[in-house]
Amino acid sequence: MKINELSKPVYNYGILTIFWAALVLTLPIEVNASITPPRVKIEAKPRDKVTFNLEVKNKNNTPRDYKIAYSYYVQDSDGFQKEIKLEDKSQEGPWDWIVLDSGETFKLDGNQSLPIRGTLKVPSRNSHGFHNILITATEMTPRKKTGVTLNYASGTLLELTVSGSKKRPKTAILNPMIKLDKESGMSMVHLDFDNQSTFKGRLFIEVHLRYNKRLVAKIPLLTNQSQKSNMLYSLVFPNNLVHTKGKIEKALEPGDYEMRVVGKFNGVRLRSFNHKLSIDESGQSVIEDTADEISKNDIKEES
Repeated sequence: MKINELSKPVYNYGILTIFWAALVLTLPIEVNASITPPRVKIEAKPRDKVTFNLEVKNKNNTPRDYKIAYSYYVQDSDGFQKEIKLEDKSQEGPWDWIVLDSGETFKLDGNQSLPIRGTLKVPSRNSHGFHNILITATEMTPRKKTGVTLNYASGTLLELTVSGSKKRPKTAILNPMIKLDKESGMSMVHLDFDNQSTFKGRLFIEVHLRYNKRLVAKIPLLTNQSQKSNMLYSLVFPNNLVHTKGKIEKALEPGDYEMRVVGKFNGVRLRSFNHKLSIDESGQSVIEDTADEISKNDIKEES
């Protein structure tokens, strides 16, 4: 097993330290709280028992009550992440594998910290893959009669990867197309990448476009989230489909083209595929055949 605690936030994985405010009618008083580290990475196997350490600090000068809660992140088709809070305690998930020695509620004196020891017991079945759990400590500020009080919450993102078989990750490349903008003369390659495995991974994907067997362009494809974050790869969550796209930096004339898709996902080379398509006068592409798998090599993991 392997545990890695990071002391600095990593924004590629979404917001790791979260602060939000619940507004209630009370006297305005300063409140603040923190939980560290912002992220804990754990690599384990089924049946492993792993411990990790957190620390909650009361930055106020007066005592405060705290409550522990759990949530998790999901990913949309554009690559953006969204937090899902557990409103119903009966909802099952990897948070059920965690026990904190602090319990769910506790009190801290002013300017005091509480070390918390967490124990994670990985089940023997149905635990393979990537799991994320956000552990938040919410400050429960005493209510008064007038004014406004902010109840702060700070979170630690626990990223758990439970190792499984060494089989090639099951993926699929879907809906390849080219759209031509006649006014600008610029074209865009679009395709969907479907991660059908239980693991999260980095996706490096590129299209080699040929016209009359001549290489026209090599186009890296990214999700919207990766493009806006100036990333060179796309993060893809387990069992999730994402849209990717990339610019062709030259004008394309109508005709028949061949699109070859290559890349790596989670350190493993993708099987290469060829797609034949034609671009008509309207600028829309038409797929002429289904994906043709042209590489059947064994798994080659990235060194």
